[in-house]
Order: sequence, then structure tokens, then C-alpha cells
Amino acid sequence: MQLRLRTEDRKYLHEVADRKVRPTNRQKAQALLGLASGDTPETVSMRVGIKKEDLTSLVHLFMEQGLKGIGLGRSGRRRSGQSQPGRYATIEKTPGVCGGAARVAGTRIPVWQLVEARGLGASEAQLLIDYPRLKAVNLVDAWAYAEDQPDEIATQIHRNQVA
Repeated sequence: MQLRLRTEDRKYLHEVADRKVRPTNRQKAQALLGLASGDTPETVSMRVGIKKEDLTSLVHLFMEQGLKGIGLGRSGRRRSGQSQPGRYATIEKTPGVCGGAARVAGTRIPVWQLVEARGLGASEAQLLIDYPRLKAVNLVDAWAYAEDQPDEIATQIHRNQVA
């Protein structure tokens, strides 16, 4: 089947397809663990889904600056059972904005909408493409918030479905 695209749609699709894909924190961690266990860079690259050039850059940055240098520092994390101020640094609630639902700060993207999209099969990479203003840290905070507030998120998803 051949698909006909309008010129502006084709241009936009090329822009999206040409965006540089950034490895997720999970991919970075899996890559470093694989290399530490003796796997070859080629094997790690294929298994984890990071280009070999990006893997090389990741390793160099890690060797120079450690985990924090590649965005995997522990400073903003909490251990189970501990509360920490600013746990969801990029999540906010504002009465009258998105119905008062928790949302990504500075946007109108509610956490429940991200959770629902993920539940329907959207990957983090797809969400970052679909919502260009989102950053990986926003998703990390959204998932943490949703994990800690499951009833609130489930209620908001349900309200949206019956609306």
C-alpha cells in the first residue's frame, strides 16, 4: 500500500525521524553493566539499543565524571520508605490548570495522561517525541509520582474515560 503525504506532513515527519535519540537512564545502566561484565561494545550496543558511537561517548563521559556525568547520579533519588522534599521536582499541581491534576511543570501535560499512554503501549522514547517539551527527568518524576499516588492517577484516568 502506498501512502500519500502532504508536503508539510512529509517535512514534519523528516524532522521527527532525524531527531537524535538520547539513551534512557535504563539503557545507560544496562550498557555500563554489560561492559563491566565483559561483554563487547558491539554486543552491548545491539542488546541495549545504543549506537556504538553513543556508547563510546557514554563510556568516556562516565570515566571522566562518573555516574553524575551521565545523568545517573543518586542525588535526587529516594530509597523506599523515605520521604524527601522535592521528590517530584518537575511535577506540580495548580488549581484551575488541567483540573488541578498533577502535571509536568510549565506544561499542560498531566501525569495521568502519560501513565495512560504508557499503559497503551507508548514507549518513553515515543512520549519524548510526541511531547517535545518533555525531558527524560519529567518522565522519571511522573512515574515516581504515579507509583506513589496510584489511586489518584487511576481516578483521573477513569474520569477521562467516562467523560
